[in-house]
Amino acid sequence: MDAKCPKCEKVAILNESITKVKCPHCNFEADYDTYIEIMKDQAINMVTDYIPDRPGI
Repeated sequence: MDAKCPKCEKVAILNESITKVKCPHCNFEADYDTYIEIMKDQAINMVTDYIPDRPGI
């Protein structure tokens, strides 16, 4: 399976047992739970970047 690398944003590899994510491009490696936490933090940061600053709403 493929996953998005949180470091270089290229395609990383999720192993068959869904326990590790490894990127062949930048050598990022993490266990799956850590990877999910990293990606969750990045998603939260993306959301806060796109919240419009509109007074009165």
